[in-house]
Amino acid sequence: MLELQLFEKDVIQNLHWDLTTIGEQEYEELLDVMSANPDNKMMSAEDLAAQWNSLI
Repeated sequence: MLELQLFEKDVIQNLHWDLTTIGEQEYEELLDVMSANPDNKMMSAEDLAAQWNSLI
């Protein structure tokens, strides 16, 4: 429950949505979008190979 409340607080503060607007959305999809950051993006095949080769 606390996770949902923190998520709603974040959306209210950052997107200026009200609780009705939040309630009409798909929670899981919004949570995925709101938690996205550059650290969890997919690596290209070249970057992955370079990282692997640096370990050997």
